[in-house]
Amino acid sequence: MKKTFTIHAGTHKTASTYIQSRLWRNRMILEKHGIKLLYSKEIKSGWFKDFAKWVEERNYRKVKSELKHIKTDAKHIVISAEQFARVLLTEERVDELRRILARFGYKLNIIIFLRDQPDYINSTYVQEVRRFYHSLDIPAFIKKCRKKRELKFNYEKMFSHLIENKNINITFLPYCSSLGDPFLRLITSLNENLPEDIEWIPANPNNANDQPGIKGVWLALEACKRMKTMGVNLKLLQDESMYIRKYSIPREWSKNRFYGLKPKKVNKIREYYRSSNDRFAQLAWRKETWADVYKNLRQEKYNIMDESSLIEEEMQEMKNLVTQVVSDIRERNPDAFPKA
Repeated sequence: MKKTFTIHAGTHKTASTYIQSRLWRNRMILEKHGIKLLYSKEIKSGWFKDFAKWVEERNYRKVKSELKHIKTDAKHIVISAEQFARVLLTEERVDELRRILARFGYKLNIIIFLRDQPDYINSTYVQEVRRFYHSLDIPAFIKKCRKKRELKFNYEKMFSHLIENKNINITFLPYCSSLGDPFLRLITSLNENLPEDIEWIPANPNNANDQPGIKGVWLALEACKRMKTMGVNLKLLQDESMYIRKYSIPREWSKNRFYGLKPKKVNKIREYYRSSNDRFAQLAWRKETWADVYKNLRQEKYNIMDESSLIEEEMQEMKNLVTQVVSDIRERNPDAFPKA
């Protein structure tokens, strides 16, 4: 009987960090029930991005070496990395990996979480701003997504070939909070009929990858704009995600979450993807429309930082933090800043 090799492939911004934390902390429980988590021996976490990189770069010597060294009687191997979503876009890579796994006695199984595009775009925007990738406002970012990132948000173009590949199993899970805990949904989708009374260990709270809230987004945008005027080479920055988190986490800014899309813009984005989404829903879930699948999705309230709503002392603190963030970045990345 063939064993199963399951890839949890994200996508990005679908609680992958949370899922990986829980996979890691529950790995011994999973193994007791015949499920083995495959993980990096260097990082010691549920995130195995190197394996995805090996497949993408066709470094199959390392892939085979990893498979050879799996020492377990488990009938089900699970690996998680959102980087797999990019790898799986290429039919050739999927087939190459499938054939290698088959030689080791595994059937390839893929699980992918998908967000409704407006939420996905908003979440991607926050992530990129927080890391100082750009200082675009969200309308400009949406235009950029349509013109230059069509594949990233068009699920039909991205994944239809996986559904049509009869040699693999593929499961798409709609991502939204109303559908339940994503880790538990992933575990259920493994189809191993685990006991319902398992006491799963919660995620490590230190691994939370929450957004920095409206103040954190404002702070990142202003710091990025200032660095641009200074001639800073933003591409040379390292550990970009740490600088805003240094101030957002202790201040609990994530409680006031950023959502930069007004209802009219949300509807416009949904209309833009409606035809391809409906075709994808018919393929992936046998549903007539995308809206049938995401009908319980909560409508997020438009929420950005309004400078006029802050008292003078609060606004001054935010301006001081811009200076402090730029100083923090300069201290750790001197080569990115122009020489005096």
